[in-house]
Amino acid sequence: PVCEASLPGPPIAWHPLKHKYFLVADVVPLSNPHHPNTYNTEIHLWSSRDLMNWEYHGVAVEKGEPAQTYDGFGVASPAGMAFAQGELYVAFSARQTERFSKRGIGLAWSGVDPEKLPWTKSAEPVSDLEGEDDDPALLSLPGDQSLHLYHRSTGPGGYQIAHTPCPTPKNRAAWPTAQAVTPRPATVRAQELTGAFFSAGKIHLLVIEHFFKGSARIAHLAGDKPGGPFRPADPGQRYLDNESQADKLA
Repeated sequence: PVCEASLPGPPIAWHPLKHKYFLVADVVPLSNPHHPNTYNTEIHLWSSRDLMNWEYHGVAVEKGEPAQTYDGFGVASPAGMAFAQGELYVAFSARQTERFSKRGIGLAWSGVDPEKLPWTKSAEPVSDLEGEDDDPALLSLPGDQSLHLYHRSTGPGGYQIAHTPCPTPKNRAAWPTAQAVTPRPATVRAQELTGAFFSAGKIHLLVIEHFFKGSARIAHLAGDKPGGPFRPADPGQRYLDNESQADKLA
């Protein structure tokens, strides 16, 4: 119902009070001169009770004002949404400049009614490391009061995945500086986050790894603690099999 567009990487979260699934996604119109890249885009919202029939609600996270706000040239690339403290939270990569540089991670939250749009945004990034920050995923863990943020950063150490926890996520000053949690093997030149989830007592990260030679592959890493260390979920197999990737991701 929006327009002819691409919807990259949409995360889904269950809302236990509304008894619905909610999905957020970048909407990249085919008319966008940057298509299919998520530049100058906004994050839209859908809901479903059965994961098959979806209702479109509109723009949940609006981009800011060019040259005035930290997200003036787009809000993009959410990799994971979480229900916490009675609300849905989604983090986004904020494009601050016309060249889409100075990217930090902003935070948006739904209020008690996720369908009342737009959602509220943090006035500034909750994580802004040296380099460019993208692909944020949030996790709410059982028995843990903190909301956990994972995202890709392109700092001096190269592309890697960073983590920071916060028990009061709406308070920007309460977020500690994110720390790298996924050491790269010698064969890997860069890492990008494509998903995060909690299962069977462990935190799992799905990480695209780019090699110095050869095509990229998706590593399935797991850790007992939110801050790692993260090691292959299957000690004998760091990467998902190409033929079984869809099943494993599901």
